[in-house]
Amino acid sequence: MIMQMRFVVVPAVPQTKEWLPRRLGFLSSLGEGYDLYDTQDKVRLSLNLPTRAQAEYECSCRNGCEVADDLTRSG
Repeated sequence: MIMQMRFVVVPAVPQTKEWLPRRLGFLSSLGEGYDLYDTQDKVRLSLNLPTRAQAEYECSCRNGCEVADDLTRSG
């Protein structure tokens, strides 16, 4: 059985809202950067991290990854 991670990386939402008529469809683009989503509390953490690598690192830190713990102890 695989345990689900609490925090996952999701694309960021735009900071400014586009106001378009409903008939035009979805937003033209996603926001720049990445956020984290808390699967337990069902809430998006709007950290707006610029790269996916930074978002993955923050996600692993919050999920309690041993690699991230080792990096903080040695530094």
